[in-house]
Amino acid sequence: MSYASRSNSKELVKRPTLSEVLSDATAPPYTLKAFMTYLSESHCLETLQFTLAAKEYCETYNSFVDQAGEPNVTTDPSAGRHLRMLYQLLLTTYIIPGAPREVNLSSDMRDSLLRYKDQLTPPLPEVLEPGVRYIQELMENSIFLLFLNSCATPSCQDLAPEASDMIGVSVDSSVRRSGDESTQSVRVNSKRPFLSHHMRSWSWPPWGRQSD
Repeated sequence: MSYASRSNSKELVKRPTLSEVLSDATAPPYTLKAFMTYLSESHCLETLQFTLAAKEYCETYNSFVDQAGEPNVTTDPSAGRHLRMLYQLLLTTYIIPGAPREVNLSSDMRDSLLRYKDQLTPPLPEVLEPGVRYIQELMENSIFLLFLNSCATPSCQDLAPEASDMIGVSVDSSVRRSGDESTQSVRVNSKRPFLSHHMRSWSWPPWGRQSD
C-alpha cells in the first residue's frame, strides 16, 4: 500500500466519542489505555478517576435501594454508613480544597457537594450530577480533543505498562490529635482495580438507571 493510500485510510477512520473510548470498545490508536496514559502524562488523570468514584457511589446507592425496595437509603444503618464513607472519601480525594486529586469545579458546585459532608443521611446520587457532568464536558472539550489529535503521531502508541493500574484510588484516612489540633493524613493507593469493574460497563449518566 502506498503512503498516500495509508494516509487516506487514516483520514477515513472515524474518530470515536469520549463515551466510546471510556467503554473500552475502540480500536488503536484510540484505546482506553492510550487515553489513560495521555491523561497521566498530562497530569489530568484525576478527572477520569473522579467520574469513576462518582459512578461507584451511584451504583452502590442504587444497589442498596434495590435490596431494600425503597426509593431512598434511610432505614438500613449499615448501608448508610457505607455510603457516607464512600461519599466522604470522594470529598477528601477530589473535592475539598487541597485534596490529593482535587478536580477543577466551580465554587458553587464544590459548595453544593460539601454541604452533605456531615449529614447523617447519605446524599442522593443526583447530588453528584452537576459536578460529574461538568468534569465530563471539560474532558470532552479539552483534553479528549488533544488526545485525538495526538493519536496522529507515533508517540500515542507508546503505552506505559502501569497505566491501567493508575485509574483506581483508595484513600485511607487517619486522624492524629495533639492538644486542640488535629491533622488528617491521606494515603493514596493507585492499585485498586476500578478498570474492570467500572469501565467496561460504562453508561451515561452514571447516576441514572437504565430504562426497562
